[in-house]
Amino acid sequence: MSNIQYPRSGLRIRCENGVNLKVRQSCLDFAVWVRLNMEFPIRVVVYLKKAYRIKTLKTKEMATATFFGPYDKNLEPYIRIATGDFDELVLESGEVNAIGAILNSIAHELIHYQQWIEDRDFDEVEEENEVDAENKGLKLVQDYYYGSSFIEEIVKQQKVWSIENEEGIPIAANMNGNSLMPFWSSKLNAEKIINCVPAYREYKTTDISLDKFLQWLTELENEELLIGTNWRGKQLIGHEMEPKEVIEQIHNESADGLGDF
Repeated sequence: MSNIQYPRSGLRIRCENGVNLKVRQSCLDFAVWVRLNMEFPIRVVVYLKKAYRIKTLKTKEMATATFFGPYDKNLEPYIRIATGDFDELVLESGEVNAIGAILNSIAHELIHYQQWIEDRDFDEVEEENEVDAENKGLKLVQDYYYGSSFIEEIVKQQKVWSIENEEGIPIAANMNGNSLMPFWSSKLNAEKIINCVPAYREYKTTDISLDKFLQWLTELENEELLIGTNWRGKQLIGHEMEPKEVIEQIHNESADGLGDF
């Protein structure tokens, strides 16, 4: 992409009156996490609409989500998401899955945004672009919910990172008062937390072999501690997992040929 200086950057959520409040908050929470995991050199706004379906600009078909990427990259793109069928989705598959479906729609269109940013000869309905958006969008939401990249990366590297001082690895508390211990799948991201969170400024990174980490997980389960994975930013946005869940996912990932236990 050229070195054009765009007037605005970032990701914004705009919510129409009448959109379910739980949908609105879930999308705002997702956006906080996505901003830490994707770059938005040209501002894109996601409009949450109360309609059941939205008419696409190019094909004039009715869809649940659309992305508009202008030919002129001095103009800003936007995404529209239909949320009007939320109550029906809740009845069909439950609230968690209904919200997940809406987040999948947002993620799908954000991948189209990436494709547009990369200066492809962008066509949203082109099969290659659509398959790419489907696969990467789904992975983005899975990573948001389950921290799947954390598991993949530590199994591949056979190593995990945390931070420590003279007293050891910190133990934090979540909003529910549960205690948890943080770990990262890269040294760089652990260092970023040290640099941006004043409470951890005097800490240093430490690496732990995957074998040793598995032993620790058993001990942490007995101590009823949760695992915080790949925290990012000053607000420590990341995932919280039960130690037994981490153990299970590590072994599942290893069984797929990425590790040897």
